[in-house]
Amino acid sequence: MTEPTNPFLRPSRVPRGERRLLCVFDGGNAPGYSSVAVALTEEGTRRGFEVWAATEGFRSLTGDATHELRFERMVVSRRERYELLAQNIPARSMGRRVQDAGSDFRSERYLGFHQRETRDLAAQTFRAQGFTHLVCVGGNGTFEGCKAWLQSFGDERPPTAFVNVSIDNDVGGDRAIGFLTGVEAGAEIARGLYEDSYTHKRIYLLEMMGNRSGRHALNCGVAARAHLIVLPFFSFPDEVLREIAEGLSKAEHALVVVAEGYEAERRKRDLPGVSASAFFKIQLEQYGLRDLPDRRVIAEPFSRHIRGVRPGFADVSAAYLKATMLFEAFDEGRTEVMPFVLAAHDVGVRSFETITREDRVERAFLPLLDRFGMPKLRTWVRDHFTMSEQIL
Repeated sequence: MTEPTNPFLRPSRVPRGERRLLCVFDGGNAPGYSSVAVALTEEGTRRGFEVWAATEGFRSLTGDATHELRFERMVVSRRERYELLAQNIPARSMGRRVQDAGSDFRSERYLGFHQRETRDLAAQTFRAQGFTHLVCVGGNGTFEGCKAWLQSFGDERPPTAFVNVSIDNDVGGDRAIGFLTGVEAGAEIARGLYEDSYTHKRIYLLEMMGNRSGRHALNCGVAARAHLIVLPFFSFPDEVLREIAEGLSKAEHALVVVAEGYEAERRKRDLPGVSASAFFKIQLEQYGLRDLPDRRVIAEPFSRHIRGVRPGFADVSAAYLKATMLFEAFDEGRTEVMPFVLAAHDVGVRSFETITREDRVERAFLPLLDRFGMPKLRTWVRDHFTMSEQIL
């Protein structure tokens, strides 16, 4: 890789101590990325780590990097930042960014990392820049990218950890940082449409986040008291669609939450570019639910703005707890671990080999999917999602 033309030094040209940590933030945006960055900086610095961030996620370690400044040192105070800048060392003070929205360090689902050659190059860059430890931050896609990347290190894998940040909350055995904030922001939108539907006697079909995981749409819909919640893995038969259309036609007003991944493959094949909520509206129109001047049926488009809201303090707290458990694991000589926080007395560290993707939702929520009491819908859901007593 050629030497950058900017005046800042790369990590490889900076004197370092024993432990140089690289933090890689990747995947779709979610509230809490900055909180995790601050927590890792504070706790890592306290324990004697030199903490760096890849400025563009996995991309920064490859030939596809778009910025000459590929790595930045993360420090707590502005004074330390100024001292490093005076030495031409790129640095960012993180101390007051604990509740910032978004993230300064990330790229969205860098597809080039699917190639083994690209991951091999990233491993070479990691070593060349003198990094000794690795922490990847993101959702399930980032986790899978991290695991695949470790294979490129052969028998000399660095001590590695993963921090789960995601609105989808699709990594099993943990509550993702950003999930609670996402539910609060999403439910507020949904509840606003509920009240508007009541005032104007309308039917709203609101599309919400949830490509494969239904947890965000489910929790937002339940909290906002949606009349019907359509999860991404649903594919209704004609008799159920007819029942839903008839039920909504009789309702004085209604809010329906539709996960963005609903009938994704079918939409891509039959109606490219049509949103999940608009597609569901088209389906219901075939069974008599019409958008009329005196009785509107409105498909509300999906909005991504909730990914950029400030994290709530419950998520900030989880970020610090996870960072503390992560570094304790490193100090104990452990590697390939994920700190998890599920409840007040259910926290700890899991090994990578025990972690799975989890798109399903708890079966206890089934009675809350439908407030109309539609028998065919409930029978269909019960018959098709009975994988276990606890989840579907």
